[in-house]
Amino acid sequence: MSGGGAERQVIEILRHLDRARFEPLLYLASREGELLGEIPADVPLFAFRDGRPESWFRKICSRLKLAPLLRYFDLARVLRREKIDVVYDRTYRATLDAAGATWFRPTPRISCCVADPEIEVRQQANGRSNLVRRIARSAYHRASVVVANSEGLRQRLIEYFQLATDRVQTCPNLVDFDRLTRLATEFVPDIPEEPFLIVTAGRLHPLKGHRYLVEAIDDLVHRRGHAVRLVVLGEGGARDELSQIIVLRGLSSHVTLAGFVGNPLPWFRHARLCVLASLSEGLPNVLLEAAACGTPVLSTDCPSGPHEILEGGRLGTLVPPANSTALADAIEDAIDHYPDWQTRATLARESIRLRFDVHTGIRQLEELIESVARR
Repeated sequence: MSGGGAERQVIEILRHLDRARFEPLLYLASREGELLGEIPADVPLFAFRDGRPESWFRKICSRLKLAPLLRYFDLARVLRREKIDVVYDRTYRATLDAAGATWFRPTPRISCCVADPEIEVRQQANGRSNLVRRIARSAYHRASVVVANSEGLRQRLIEYFQLATDRVQTCPNLVDFDRLTRLATEFVPDIPEEPFLIVTAGRLHPLKGHRYLVEAIDDLVHRRGHAVRLVVLGEGGARDELSQIIVLRGLSSHVTLAGFVGNPLPWFRHARLCVLASLSEGLPNVLLEAAACGTPVLSTDCPSGPHEILEGGRLGTLVPPANSTALADAIEDAIDHYPDWQTRATLARESIRLRFDVHTGIRQLEELIESVARR
């Protein structure tokens, strides 16, 4: 339960499912992560790596590098013992594990995809992309229903895995406006007021495009003479590389890697601008939450969610991915024409409230779960 968007959405679902109709249970690979404490107290938690004696079967599977089989058997054991009616898997790896487990304990399954499947397959392939793609395709084909969190991602899933269009639905991410408004007003003493504060959030990974955003800040500070401050919220494997770039470009007083922040909403609310520089996304929570805070937003027009969230640029600015100059130009435009950006931010906040409200979204998901259970 790290601080990623998929994990946050799982928590929103667990918080809002109607307990008169559903009895949720959460199964994790390991009982760890920054968001563990946010799991509702009434949700039983199971984890594959919970301390269990090392059986002969586990030893043989480990020696033969068949660890996935262990996860499948363990999850199947939980499904059987807890008499689970429906499995909802939220991420690519969870989909593979749930597909394997339901071979041994058949259970209706809703598989949710939140990132470009080709990228997910490529990251897991290790030179066996055709085999991994076939395995993933089988996992999604065997699901009762496949869910994407944006319409663009839905079309991508249908094309990449050759899925029947009537078996793939779109269920957007959930935004709890009441809770968001409350959390956004929390006091955070370290938030700088000046100069022009830019905030971005996300795991530190090349796909998030932080390098291009840092290069844009370099351009704005050292060549265009703007006083800006970028704060990056998040942790990940690319931290050392980003730190080196910041030092080499003389940006230590202009760019801060703040690490994981449990509640990024006060940062979004205080920022003059929130930027998403990703090369690929599903339906990024960062844009949804920043826009819901009333903060002007700038995003790369990467497949597929930002274009949908910002309605093609009506509610915020879209620029090409992997283009530091385009990012710098857009940030400069925000500095020079800030009232125009604030006007669009007001429109964006109301649009997010109407399109991504948690109560509407959770009713859609509840109806889907019940329809799958009836099958």
